[in-house]
Amino acid sequence: MDSSILSEIIGGIVAIVLAVIAYLEKRKVKQKDAQIASLQEEKKSSDLRLNLVDKILDIALLGKIQDAVKVMFEETKADRFLILVAINGKVNFNVVSVIYEQHKDTNYRGNAIARYRNLEIDEDYRAMLKDAEAKSCIEVNVDEMRDCLLKRIYQVEGVKHSNVRHLLRLPIDSDNDVLVYSSVATHDNEIFNVLEKTIFLTQYNSTIIPSLRHMISEF
Repeated sequence: MDSSILSEIIGGIVAIVLAVIAYLEKRKVKQKDAQIASLQEEKKSSDLRLNLVDKILDIALLGKIQDAVKVMFEETKADRFLILVAINGKVNFNVVSVIYEQHKDTNYRGNAIARYRNLEIDEDYRAMLKDAEAKSCIEVNVDEMRDCLLKRIYQVEGVKHSNVRHLLRLPIDSDNDVLVYSSVATHDNEIFNVLEKTIFLTQYNSTIIPSLRHMISEF
């Protein structure tokens, strides 16, 4: 083969190889940049969630909520109050945490904030959250519940009846919301009567929910 032709072929092969190498290097850089951008976006989303949850956690300092719950304890058979958040989802949430707790009787104080932090929930729990949001409030009779995570939690705590109320839904990003809800419970065997449920409603609407909204509006 003529040496000039061979040189052209080799030169062409070298040019192609160099072009492929350059392309692969550029693709690596792009992939790396994309990974960095993805990690930065994930961190930003995570920071937003943490900041928002931190804002919600500030409600523990509000005496107004504590006073409203005291009214519930004094005027009804309620003896345990929790505020919780559900995260990691928009339709089907995966994790819940207690962010505020108040008890009438110290004998029933179980440090729910520490115990129920980042608790992975089951399908029955998810269904309960959806039902509470759709109806604003649902009444739970523990004895009538089928076996599930929430029933076992209530049984461990000795809770007999609970009113679970949807409070707020807060958007975090395109894939995640924070759901804020609460539980007013009793260790008494009798269900909450109409007057007691009216007292709950007035305290939620006049104090608890507005206080929550005020804290969130500062975010």
